[in-house]
Amino acid sequence: MTLDSSFDLELDGLELNELDNLEDSLDSQIDSLDLLFDDEEPQILTPISTPSIAAPRPALNLPSPAPVGFDQTMRVSVRKLDDLNNLIGELVVKRNRLEDDQERLRRFLDNLLGHVQSLGEAGAKMHDMYERSLLEGALMASRQSRINSAVAAGRSSFVNGNEPQEESLDALEMDRFNGFHLLSQEIIELIVRVREAASDIQFVVDETDKVAQTFRQVTSQLQDGMNSSRMVAFGQAADRLPRAIRDISRKQKKQTKLHIEGKDVLIDKMIVEHLYNPMTHLVNNAISHGIEKPEDRRNKGKPEVGNIYIRAFIQGNQTVITVKDDGAGIDPEKVKEKAIEQNLITWAIAQNLSEQQVYELLFHPGFSTKDQADDFAGRGVGMDVVNTDLKKIRGSISTESEVGKGTTFTVRLPLVLSICKALTCVDNNSKIAFPIDGVEDTKEYLPSDIQTNANGVRCIVWKNALLPLRPLNSLLNYNRQIRRAGIYNANHNNDDTISVIILRSLDNLLAVEVDEVRAEQEIVIKQIDGPIAKPPGIAGATVLGDGTIMPIGDVLELIEIAQGKRTIEIGFNILAGQGAIKQAQTENVQQEPMVLVVDDSITVRELLSMSFNKLGYRVEQARDGQEAWDKLRGGLVCDMIFSDIEMPRMNGLELLSHLHQDSALKSIPVAMLTSRGADKHRKIANDLGAKAYLTKPYTEKDLMDVAQHLIEINRANKEAESATVNFNRVKSETNFQDAPLVLIIDDSVTVRELLSMSFKKAGYRVEQARDGQEAWEKLSDGLECNLAFCDIEMPRMNGLELLSQLQKDEKLASLPIAMLTSRGAQKMRNIAASRGANGYFVKPYVEDDLLKAAARMMNGEMLIEHNDEEA
Repeated sequence: MTLDSSFDLELDGLELNELDNLEDSLDSQIDSLDLLFDDEEPQILTPISTPSIAAPRPALNLPSPAPVGFDQTMRVSVRKLDDLNNLIGELVVKRNRLEDDQERLRRFLDNLLGHVQSLGEAGAKMHDMYERSLLEGALMASRQSRINSAVAAGRSSFVNGNEPQEESLDALEMDRFNGFHLLSQEIIELIVRVREAASDIQFVVDETDKVAQTFRQVTSQLQDGMNSSRMVAFGQAADRLPRAIRDISRKQKKQTKLHIEGKDVLIDKMIVEHLYNPMTHLVNNAISHGIEKPEDRRNKGKPEVGNIYIRAFIQGNQTVITVKDDGAGIDPEKVKEKAIEQNLITWAIAQNLSEQQVYELLFHPGFSTKDQADDFAGRGVGMDVVNTDLKKIRGSISTESEVGKGTTFTVRLPLVLSICKALTCVDNNSKIAFPIDGVEDTKEYLPSDIQTNANGVRCIVWKNALLPLRPLNSLLNYNRQIRRAGIYNANHNNDDTISVIILRSLDNLLAVEVDEVRAEQEIVIKQIDGPIAKPPGIAGATVLGDGTIMPIGDVLELIEIAQGKRTIEIGFNILAGQGAIKQAQTENVQQEPMVLVVDDSITVRELLSMSFNKLGYRVEQARDGQEAWDKLRGGLVCDMIFSDIEMPRMNGLELLSHLHQDSALKSIPVAMLTSRGADKHRKIANDLGAKAYLTKPYTEKDLMDVAQHLIEINRANKEAESATVNFNRVKSETNFQDAPLVLIIDDSVTVRELLSMSFKKAGYRVEQARDGQEAWEKLSDGLECNLAFCDIEMPRMNGLELLSQLQKDEKLASLPIAMLTSRGAQKMRNIAASRGANGYFVKPYVEDDLLKAAARMMNGEMLIEHNDEEA
């Protein structure tokens, strides 16, 4: 008989009362437990006796309680997790776009509320005028009605002396409305509705701000949850290394101590599974090739126990693991000898290799620096396995060593999805970001703060330390310069400060000079995958809210490039020989001449663009002089400019004047293309520096001839500037430092520029003012000038009012001032003379005569007779 059959027989033999007693006993025990948890004070339970059963106790089908704290798990493919990570990244990008739009909407709303405030003030004034007009109309109507009533009453007394007259409401008792009143009332009500609509919009914007903030919190929690679901601590792989180190050290009769830092750093589970083998080989290599035997270390003055330091940390979108030992280090000359013996490289190639290129030979299959192979080294397998395994998980390794002090291997592993804060910068007309965990500080420096150390390297002082300063464009390999209209910086920074960001990686610091430091923002760093090698110094890229791609700087690689430990050459291959070394060529991207077409008519711009494109030119357009000026100041490089004269915001003559004043842009040849063919316009354009003057309609032959002429002028200007720019700058600063200063006051920019050109050509310094009020403010603030030329008819404060104001000031009353105006009447001369003018000149003037008169007036001569007559 089996055990199951005997158990069934015993169960059948139980009586029903025994089962009932057993059930009652269990219920009493459960009630006692309930009382224990319900009471505030703990109860002491006494054991409860259970009925004894002669036969073995049967198994009852009672429900088992669910285990507490148990999490069910399920298997999910890695590809699906990667897809979810990509979706999270897209979600963060869209969230950034939403926040950017929200910020723009907030700015637009603030602008709208400002206009609503102004509109409300105008509405209040209109309401007052409306009420006043009603009252005035009522008073005039009441007065007229009384007069009419009196006249009518007098007439009616002769006709019907005793008949009562029908009384009508007075104008003061009933408002009379006309069309103006109805329109005013409608506008006032419309203003109230606009104010209410603006308040509704503000309420909606405030609510969407709260939603956007909640959206950010949810996406952050989603990212954290996804990361925690596929991340494990680095300690899971590192905790298995001490036993391997003890075994290898004991077999090689060496003493080694392991130091691990960063066990809590989270790494992807798939990466951890492939990480143990490379870490074991690196540790084996450190003990076999690096750590010396105890007697050798003692002879070198080192402790008998060698040290291996393993450190893991997160930087940007990378997990960085360093394996460092304090052993003998790597001798580059020995590595070269072994590589030549094994026919990996030739002797000629070996002489031109840098240390970093020599270290790359260590990872070649079959290469080893040991003469004889043993169980731990000499077969050329370990480092090759490390390199192969790291490539499987998209990792990389670099080497740094110093003979006699030790070697450091740095392993970089990409994060599956990295959402981090980054500092956005602008350099070379393009944006680049640096992960905020690699940015130590940002600061502005003056050119005088830049120092040079004993090696001739530019340095800055930061927290009592002297840091090397490197321009960012010297650390990155630019193959071309971006020159499209979308990146021109209209808000060009004209100050003399230098923007510097301090980068940190481990204990290394580097100061990097950029053009501009912008705001900090949260970005999604995406890996750069594909057949083309990743540029050195770039960790990845991100998609901004507006859809543009922005590169992310690799702080660790940039510091290594600055220290000479890494090359910026792309496609370098030592084993392929010298022919595979691709040097970065500084090619001139601008092959065809660039033409800037400035016209407010889109038809003219498109026709000119078609003509120039057909002739083989590249074309950039601007709608008016202001847009052209912004593009030129923002970095647009062009060979010639074709500009109209009559345009909004800034006309062609004003653009010519601005170009002439800018030392970097004045050499660009400008041709005027306009419908104004008068000699006066042609002369003004010629005086302002125009190289050609065409009138509409034009022919393509004329256009081609003028363009060719401008190209020759531009080429000659560039050749002359390259030879004389420094000499001219020093000479101009010396000559004009003590030159007399002339203040030119006129509301016409053309007159101001023509006068400025005349006086600068004669060796004077020039200051300008648009009207008498601006001139008075400059003089009151301490502007010291030797002579002033002033127009009469100007806004805010005219020339005669300025003369009277100057006479009231003791310090400014002696300033010689001459009137230069189109008013030639004797009456105006007398008024100007009576108010203290030293000279009076009528437009148009003769340049030589004006310069001679200026010299005489600065010597104290009075060129106008005083007359008290002002009538």
